[in-house]
Amino acid sequence: MNALAVIFRLLSLFSLIGLATFIFMGWETEKAQKNAFLDEQVDNGYSILQSTKEAQWKDITDKKSAFRDIFLDNQPVGLNDENPLENALNDLKTSEAVIWRGKDYRGDYDDLAQEFGPNTFLWNAEKKVWEPNAQAKPAGIAALKDPFSDEKKFPKEDVKQDDGTVIPAVPRENRLRTVMGMLYKDRNDKYNEIASLRSNIVERDLGLRESQNLFNDMKTQKEEWEAKSNDFELKLQNTEADLAEEKKLRKDEKEAAEQQIMVLNDNIAGLEQQKIDTDKKHTAEIDSLKEEHGTKVSQLQREIKLADSAGYQRGVDEMLAKQQGGAEGLDPTAQADTNPFNQTPDGPPQLPTDTATEQTTELSNVMSEYGIPSSIARIDSRAGMLMLPIGSDRGMSQGEIFTLWKGQKEAARIKVQSTQKGYSIAYILPRFGEPNRLRSGDLIQVVPEKKKTL
Repeated sequence: MNALAVIFRLLSLFSLIGLATFIFMGWETEKAQKNAFLDEQVDNGYSILQSTKEAQWKDITDKKSAFRDIFLDNQPVGLNDENPLENALNDLKTSEAVIWRGKDYRGDYDDLAQEFGPNTFLWNAEKKVWEPNAQAKPAGIAALKDPFSDEKKFPKEDVKQDDGTVIPAVPRENRLRTVMGMLYKDRNDKYNEIASLRSNIVERDLGLRESQNLFNDMKTQKEEWEAKSNDFELKLQNTEADLAEEKKLRKDEKEAAEQQIMVLNDNIAGLEQQKIDTDKKHTAEIDSLKEEHGTKVSQLQREIKLADSAGYQRGVDEMLAKQQGGAEGLDPTAQADTNPFNQTPDGPPQLPTDTATEQTTELSNVMSEYGIPSSIARIDSRAGMLMLPIGSDRGMSQGEIFTLWKGQKEAARIKVQSTQKGYSIAYILPRFGEPNRLRSGDLIQVVPEKKKTL
């Protein structure tokens, strides 16, 4: 029994020693993993920072200071001169390219600026380092948002499901690697943005310098104009004094003219009233004369119609008598009426051959003893009337008798019934010429008869 107890105690002791050794070895491994991870992140950070390139960073710092000094100095630059700010920016870009475009920086940046999901790194127990898993490629950073925030899809520890499948974990180390990658990317983006802003500054500075040059030119012009303005101001003062005196003179003249206008207005008012009274008087006299003239015209028209009817009836009686008995049918003792409109076959009156051209033109436009050329505007053979396109302005008068010559023949005789400016209406007298051959539009010569009335 004692031997068994001793053996049991020894076994228990060895078990405790083994457990302790196992726990110690696990703790050492975990410690080694964490230390390796931390060392890795520190090395990565300094690699991204390019901390070993002290000379390059000092050169960049100097170039930044030169750029800032030139910008703050803001010295004017001619339009065709080199821009020192642009030159300083180009120098700064050249120095920064040594860092940002260097192969070592670009390689580290491309490897570290990633999203590290499950199993992207494996622990090498022999080397005691984390090594990339060739079977699990990291994804590129899409945004600064935590891609593994949903722990149901991306748990921090492996999760075994009921069906036996395992959801691989995204450990805290990979989450931290992802955050550091986002910081690296954000830092790189900020430097690129700063570089773009510097370019914008140079462009704006160029426009500003052009504005400054323009401002300087305008300032010079302003000074010149101010000098001229002083001269103009003196002249203006003298002109204003002259203008004030002239305004006073014009005011006095205006007041005198207004007084004269008032007197003239009073005179005009009196004359207008006198004109109104005179117009009323003349209107009354004209109305009286029109009434008297109308009465006389009506009486004369009745007499003319009776005389024309009587003459027309005598012509009809004579024609009927000839048709019934020839020459014997007429009373041999009766004395034939003398026709006051006997034809003359010699043609219309002719102007004297020694008449001047100017006189001929004047006679052709105004009625004279030689007549006036015209045309027949309208003719009514049944009514025995016609219209001529000549009126009182051409010498036609009511009651006068005219002979119408067509060519070398007397076509008709007319008696003016009424006339206005521009036209006349006349009776066609019977027993003369061949008025039935006249047509509208015929060219004629209107010749006044020496015997003015019937």
